[in-house]
Amino acid sequence: MTWPQILYLLPVVPATVLAVADLRHRTIPMNWLVAFGLCVPLPSVFLSSAGTILYNILTNTLLLGWVFGGVWIYLKLRCRRPGNLFRQYVGSGDLVFALLLTPFAPLPQYLLLLLGGCMGGLAYWIGVRIAVRYSATIPLVTFFSLAFIVCTLYRLIR
Repeated sequence: MTWPQILYLLPVVPATVLAVADLRHRTIPMNWLVAFGLCVPLPSVFLSSAGTILYNILTNTLLLGWVFGGVWIYLKLRCRRPGNLFRQYVGSGDLVFALLLTPFAPLPQYLLLLLGGCMGGLAYWIGVRIAVRYSATIPLVTFFSLAFIVCTLYRLIR
């Protein structure tokens, strides 16, 4: 295994821990989130130029702002009650995790990461809704992590 491959595998460990913690407890440990935040930029810094990294961060953050802005507008129109709707329906760890993924991939891959994570979360919610017959919260970090791990492993075997 070469050192670029090892760098790509480095963030997989904290992503796995975060996925399991979010699935079990619906919270993510801050120390593992910091570890993930330190591990994700390392492959980018050593394998990409600074311009590419900044471009990825900018475009992916704009996409994330657009998506979460749409969610906020939807919740505002749907619920029509005062209070912080975003905090009630979307965990701050979900947003921070998605932000930490921004330097990792260019916009098309990042879009696939977001879509894969959201589709996995939707499938989980539908499965729980049908099997257990109650509306569960969606462990979004778990499904973002799974999409990230699949993308990372694909980069390694490609």
